Amino acid sequence: MNPIVDEVKREYGRKVHFEYVSMDDKSGKDRATEMGVIGYPNLLLLDSEGKRFALLKGVVPQATLEKSLDDLLAAEDR
Repeated sequence: MNPIVDEVKREYGRKVHFEYVSMDDKSGKDRATEMGVIGYPNLLLLDSEGKRFALLKGVVPQATLEKSLDDLLAAEDR
C-alpha cells in the first residue's frame, strides 16, 4: 500500500495531511481503535475537524484513493 500512498502524496501533499500510523506500536493501536479501524491495510480519511470521512479497507487502487481524496476536498469546500 505504501507505494500507492507515496505516489498519491506527491500529488495531494499540498492539499491534505498524510499521517502513517503503525499497528505495531501501542500508540498506533490506540489511535486505530479510537477511529474504529480493526486490522490493516486500511486508509482512514479525516476531514479538517478530525472526523471520519471515509475508511478504505484493504489494498485500494490509486484511482480509488484519488477519487476519495477529491470527494473529501470537495466536501471541505462546501
